[in-house]
Amino acid sequence: EPWPANVHDRCPLRAVDGPSKLTRMTAQTAAQRAAPNVHARTAMVGALRALLLAEAAGGLVLTVFLSMAASAIGAQQGPDAEVPLRFAAGGALLLAIFAAVASRGARKRRTWSWTLAAMLQVVIAIAAGIAVLTVEWHPVYLVPFAAAALVMFVLSTASVRRALGQT
Repeated sequence: EPWPANVHDRCPLRAVDGPSKLTRMTAQTAAQRAAPNVHARTAMVGALRALLLAEAAGGLVLTVFLSMAASAIGAQQGPDAEVPLRFAAGGALLLAIFAAVASRGARKRRTWSWTLAAMLQVVIAIAAGIAVLTVEWHPVYLVPFAAAALVMFVLSTASVRRALGQT
C-alpha cells in the first residue's frame, strides 16, 4: 500500500477546494514556506546601489571633461562652438544627480527607485547611441552600453524586484 495508515499524523493536510471532507484524494500537504533569502536580496540591492553610484561618479567625471573640452573648443573656435558641449555637460550632470537619487531610493527600498534606475539606463543607452552617430567612433562608447546592460540585468533579478516592490 503506497499510503501508510498513519500518514495524516506525519503530514499536515489542508483542503484543496475549500470546505469539504478531508481525505487523501482531496488534500495536499501544507508546504512550509521558506523564508526569503534576505542576505541575497541585500547583496543584489547593494550591487545595484554600487552600480548606480558608479554611474553617478562617471556622470560627474564626464561633466568635468565635457566642460573642459567646451572651454578649449570655445577658445579656439569661438563661443558658439562650445554650446553643444555645454548642453551635453549639463545632461551628464543631471544624469549623475538622478543616478545618485536612484541609489538613495534603492537604499531605502523605495519603489520609485526601480523605475528611475530603469529609465536612466534607457537615457544612457540613447545618449551613447547619439554620441556614436554624431562623433567619430571609439571603443570607449561601449562602456555606457555595458554599464546600462549590467544595471538592467541587476534590476531584472527577482531579489531586487521583490526588495523594491516590483513583484
